[in-house]
Amino acid sequence: MSQAVKLTSLEEHNMAPNDQRLIEHGFPCHQVGAETQRERGASSALPPLYYLHVWWARRPLTPSRAAILASLLPADYDPELFVRRLGIEKVQALVNGQPWTLNGNLLAKVIPDGQGGEVLPVDAVVLRALEKENQQRAEYLYLISRIKDKDPSLSQDATLIRWEDASKPFPQLGPEDGEHLKVIRTMGDPAWFKQ
Repeated sequence: MSQAVKLTSLEEHNMAPNDQRLIEHGFPCHQVGAETQRERGASSALPPLYYLHVWWARRPLTPSRAAILASLLPADYDPELFVRRLGIEKVQALVNGQPWTLNGNLLAKVIPDGQGGEVLPVDAVVLRALEKENQQRAEYLYLISRIKDKDPSLSQDATLIRWEDASKPFPQLGPEDGEHLKVIRTMGDPAWFKQ
């Protein structure tokens, strides 16, 4: 073999022969897959962007980003942080210690707290949204109880238990106008939500 075409070994590139990457070990398939399905169906009211031009081998955005990022990160990288880096995260305000997932216009109201965190200033709009969320949670709890009554074996279903826990109503003594709710960012779990 000529010198110009000589192949180099792993040691010459300072790479360990058993160098594992996240894509090979611990890749969060369920979250990425569910987000991909959500992404494809997000624009069902209007023609999706990928209908503007026919691509013979379309690569969906979320799995493509995930594959590239996971092939660069080491195998022991935190899967939760990986999913959040892909943009699959929930922004939640804490109402008396209970998480409330923010969406829509409420996300635009989140501001820095000056200490490296974020807060949601409480005003009339936030109070109305909080009341609406409490009503929605009450409807979910009623629906959950009807499901359990119809099929008692589902009372031990992990998805139903998690849904019931996430639907607990907020305490009557909620925040007041002018207060600030602490905001946290956590990994979104579209796979659980889809279930």
